[in-house]
Amino acid sequence: MRKEKILIKLLHGLTKVLAEEADRNPEFARKIEDLLTTLSQVPERPKPKRRESRNVELPDIYSEWHARGEEEFRLWLRDRSLETLQGLIKHHDFDPSRRTSRWKEREKLSSFIADQLRGRLSRGSRFMRS
Repeated sequence: MRKEKILIKLLHGLTKVLAEEADRNPEFARKIEDLLTTLSQVPERPKPKRRESRNVELPDIYSEWHARGEEEFRLWLRDRSLETLQGLIKHHDFDPSRRTSRWKEREKLSSFIADQLRGRLSRGSRFMRS
């Protein structure tokens, strides 16, 4: 906080000296004016474009899991496209830390989805009575 106050004082004094000199010297005033107008005309950097999300038809993985069983489901999941697998992870919020966002291997993504789904289904079964 103390350094900020010193800096504010310094800048205030500097502007005061510049204003006094600009009043006495019209050439100096013109140079300062030119400098300030060029600073205000600096173009803004364009904002990065967001990648358009493709509308990929996502299958119902819960019904597929129950219809096929775990091993068959893993094999079925490997045949899905990379966009579909990434869409499933995003849709079902399997990866809140987004560590899989850079993965490009379908086998690795499908294994991740199957493991996450098995974990979710096992948590739900704990509340059922046998």
